[in-house]
Amino acid sequence: MNRVYAIALNTLREAVRDRVLYAVCALAAFVLLSTRALAELSLDQEHRVIVDLGTATISLFGVLVSLFLGSSLLYKEIERKTLYMVLPKPIHRHEFLVGKFFGIVLTGWTFVAITGAVFLLLLGTVAGGSALLAVAIATGAALAIGALARSAAAASSKLDPTMVVLAGAALAFGMACAFCGSSGEVLAPHLRSMVLVAMEVAVLTAVALFFSSFSTPFLTGALSAGIWIMGRSADTLQTIRSRLLPDEIKSLLRGLAEVVPNFNLFVPGTQTLGTGADAPWAYVFTSLGYGALYATALLALASWIFRRRDLA
Repeated sequence: MNRVYAIALNTLREAVRDRVLYAVCALAAFVLLSTRALAELSLDQEHRVIVDLGTATISLFGVLVSLFLGSSLLYKEIERKTLYMVLPKPIHRHEFLVGKFFGIVLTGWTFVAITGAVFLLLLGTVAGGSALLAVAIATGAALAIGALARSAAAASSKLDPTMVVLAGAALAFGMACAFCGSSGEVLAPHLRSMVLVAMEVAVLTAVALFFSSFSTPFLTGALSAGIWIMGRSADTLQTIRSRLLPDEIKSLLRGLAEVVPNFNLFVPGTQTLGTGADAPWAYVFTSLGYGALYATALLALASWIFRRRDLA
């Protein structure tokens, strides 16, 4: 277990140092803030527009992070020959792969926490909270994380920059929850939604690592994106009745819908998740169990393939 933890931590450190992720995070924050302008154009549907577009934005950018990291990090280890320095040590290939999985998932969850904090701050202002206070919270959290990460990077510092980013993301999310809740907004439906998005990130990471265990980054990204698109369309494929398609194609599409992960489960909409704090969590727990079983099966299959892969 310690070996898996070490690989996961190193993967998280490598991902956190990637400037592409910071650019994606900034873009996601900009898109989330832009939903306020779009909501102003709606007729008495401002809250609904922000909730729908905000949730979709967090999910979409979380998917992009999973695809980018899941399709590239394992290949980089092989391409740079760093994997050959790790495997001779007392660590199994499946432990290395599982460590990579948890490191990428933690990175994705950190991304979800940061974008989720921006979303909740925005939602809190719509519900009547102070916009000035929301800006102060966001600015203060960003400056604090930056200052601590800079000081942690010093040679004499004992702080781990990666832990600083994780703790900062968790703190920012907690402060955003407190602000949004104090503004009168019901938090429970949004928390349920973000929990499901976090599981979507985990399942897609397992899909990407499965393909990455035997394929190139481009092919891995293309196949994983295709699986995600099919998974989002699983309910439609199972009930397709177009007269333009032959029965054989319809049967094939229905069969694929049964095999690919049903990513629709992780974006069910506000009606399924409920609108009050007392709405049941049964759907969320069922979807989390489905996602955990699917990710475990994919990791087991990916580990079996990776163990038999010739890395010479």
